[in-house]
Amino acid sequence: MCFTDPNQGVASADYLAAHADLGSAIAVIYKNDDNYSSGITAKFKSEADAKGLSIVYEGTFDDSNASDFTVQLKKAQDAGADLLFLPIYYDPASLILTQANQMGYAPTIFGVDGMDGILTLEGFDTSLAEGVYLLTPFSADATDDLTVNFTKNYKARKDGEVPNQFAADAYDCVYALVAAAEAAGITSDMPYSECCDKLIAAMQELEYTGLTGTSTWDATGAVTKEPKVYVIKDGAYAEP
Repeated sequence: MCFTDPNQGVASADYLAAHADLGSAIAVIYKNDDNYSSGITAKFKSEADAKGLSIVYEGTFDDSNASDFTVQLKKAQDAGADLLFLPIYYDPASLILTQANQMGYAPTIFGVDGMDGILTLEGFDTSLAEGVYLLTPFSADATDDLTVNFTKNYKARKDGEVPNQFAADAYDCVYALVAAAEAAGITSDMPYSECCDKLIAAMQELEYTGLTGTSTWDATGAVTKEPKVYVIKDGAYAEP
């Protein structure tokens, strides 16, 4: 149900190419031992080159050095980067935002769906996320009936916790499987192997619209759906 890595890399570069006012010199910091992060980065760099974007610095980290980003940030700053692309999850991103602020370095920040959740990260100063751009298929602040009802019920069951895109993806997964099972005519007395084969075939024909948009699947199981860009404003997701 989650975006494919190439989809996010391409969509990020395309958005930045269409919104040059966000920054003209790009630095990228990614996790080189993570297929998610490195996969998005590879596609971002390829599309950025095709679109004529300027990447002035590329920094990496791994599990052994995921707590101190001052070296990468200083190199990005010295290279004149006014936009920082972070194809990583919100835990290291929160440290990067904190350490950049301590250095007095304030580039535009653009993240991907792994950034979703940073506003509920315990111990993080969420004011540092103001103005951060990110790709995510879901915003709990959206006003459509489906999102409003889901968010209300989720918060009621989770002691007020606000759902992020991972919660919405999980919700959509269940109902997409139900829709595929119904379309395939699966019944409880069928052998598991038959159910599996029928689901694989049905998913390739399914077009499911839920909390995270309209999704389709190919023969490999990869999902296609339109990435959405939000900016964090006043502690909430807003359309740019």
